Amino acid sequence: MSAAETREEILAASAALFAERGIAGTTMRAIAERCSIKAASVYHHLTSKAEIVAEIMSASSSHVVALYDEIRAADLSPGHRVEALMRATLQNFRDHPEAARMFYENAAYVAADPLLATVRADARANDALWVTAIRAAIASGELRSDIEPTRLKVLLRSMMRAIHRDGAASRAGDVTDDAVSVLLRGVLAPGSP
Repeated sequence: MSAAETREEILAASAALFAERGIAGTTMRAIAERCSIKAASVYHHLTSKAEIVAEIMSASSSHVVALYDEIRAADLSPGHRVEALMRATLQNFRDHPEAARMFYENAAYVAADPLLATVRADARANDALWVTAIRAAIASGELRSDIEPTRLKVLLRSMMRAIHRDGAASRAGDVTDDAVSVLLRGVLAPGSP
């Protein structure tokens, strides 16, 4: 196996362990055992657990930023912009499930680790984009106005995160269309009271 392949194997095994056990609950020895290599070999490819976490989370953050940049550049109505943000977020949760779980379930670590400064800055910019898009959709009448935009962002993203949290969505196939439909339009049939 090449050095690059070994490094990728270490990152994949680490992501799975961090998602299962949390960042604090995962040791370099556990990562080495998962990869069937010696702990010293892990350090040959990546210098620390913090570096491994940063690599995993930065890849996910860069992915969602690129998706969101496409949405920023697109000529979309406010409601369609919110829908596009939902689809991009669900795609990122599907493509980087371990990183999403690491981000949401290790908030204190994410908030404090100096190697995650860019991830934190990206998250703040992403949050601002969501709130701006929701406000515009409310102002245009495409979204209901009785839920404060920041709370609506939290509700939508929490529900989307729940869809992918336990892996049920991946076992059911791509649920993006259904999730977006339910989250934006509800479960009542059109015209129902």
